[in-house]
Parts: sequence; structure tokens; C-alpha cells
Amino acid sequence: MSRDRFWIAYELDRETMTADRVYRYNKGLMERKDTDGTWFKEPGQCCIFFGEDMDYEDITEEEANQITVKY
Repeated sequence: MSRDRFWIAYELDRETMTADRVYRYNKGLMERKDTDGTWFKEPGQCCIFFGEDMDYEDITEEEANQITVKY
């Protein structure tokens, strides 16, 4: 995982490639993947860096693009 760019997923099911939420971080900008596959700004989620690391999984950009978001 790079400090400048990374992807994470909450409640990831690798068998079905679905997750409750998927985020990407790119040099200070946090974005969330929508159910239609588009990304939108979610700056308030930068707080996940602290204290929630047990709740999400680090994923690759490739996985982030393949995962379907449930909600």
C-alpha cells in the first residue's frame, strides 16, 4: 500500500466480489465507489486512517474496479 494512493473495501466477499463500501485515496482525495460503479468525493472518510483498520481490507486498484458495491 502506498501512502499516496490506495484502495480499501468494507465487508468484502471475495467469492462474489461484492463489498458494502469501497474507497480509494489518491494524494489527499478520498472517493467512494457508488453502486453504479462511478466514484464520488467523500472527504469526510479520511478519518478511517485512524482506528478502523480492523474493519476494512486493503485491495488493489484492479480489485476495486471489479468489486460491485452493495449499498
